[in-house]
Amino acid sequence: RVGGMGFGQLVIGAPGSGKTTYCEGVSQFLKGIGRPTATVNLDPGNDTSSLAWDVDVMELIKLEDAMRELQLGPNGGLVYCMEYLEQNMDWLKQQIDEKCKDKYVLFDCPGQIELFTHHRCMRNISSMISEEWDIRLCCVQLVDSHHCSDHSKFISAALVSLSTMMMLELPHVNILSKVDLVQQYGPLAYNFDFYTQLSELARLPALMGMRGREGAIEAHSHHGRLNMALAQMIDEYGLVNYAPLCISDKDTVAYVVSLIDKSNGYMYLPAGVGAEG
Repeated sequence: RVGGMGFGQLVIGAPGSGKTTYCEGVSQFLKGIGRPTATVNLDPGNDTSSLAWDVDVMELIKLEDAMRELQLGPNGGLVYCMEYLEQNMDWLKQQIDEKCKDKYVLFDCPGQIELFTHHRCMRNISSMISEEWDIRLCCVQLVDSHHCSDHSKFISAALVSLSTMMMLELPHVNILSKVDLVQQYGPLAYNFDFYTQLSELARLPALMGMRGREGAIEAHSHHGRLNMALAQMIDEYGLVNYAPLCISDKDTVAYVVSLIDKSNGYMYLPAGVGAEG
């Protein structure tokens, strides 16, 4: 913290996108460059991680308990847990004050997309952290790079990224994770820069429509026209792009950290404050 002001990341993404692995890898990287870092688990169903959390929401409420006691499914149970956390933010504040003092904080969030695209509880939680607690957050959204091999999946992922950016209203960095594995999923329609820069997403469904008779049929189907309309809308907003990340590659980690530091203002600290070796 600097003058009572803290910094951190709100790490989100679909299940399997690598959120917890990201938190572990980035925490190690930041500690290695001399930045004291704490990790906070906000996922009440994350009971398989080997990461030693500084603060763990499962000490407050567990998804398994909520499902059993309230007879809820996994989605409804997770929504209940996050609403419960929203009503007990004083517990989280006390935990962070005690265990994360003077540290850069990584918040690992649940993977349920609805919590970030149209349900307001995560927006309310992140707003309280950033505005009332004065922790300058950057939302870091992970998208598994295997989506690049399927144009429909990639357009859907870009739409989720855009929806989340507009819902949370935080400084935001989108990341394509596991880029070291992208070639395993087959050839890409364009070179990889197309998927990171995302300047003309509508070219993707257009190209698919040029691929023989089946491609033309797909392009003129309801599904194909919907893909084109969504891609054009995302292009019109001009907000979505992605940074590539391989968590085992220090160069890509350093690049992502530099983007986040610029986004949440950490890089603009006065000289000598928060200095890292």
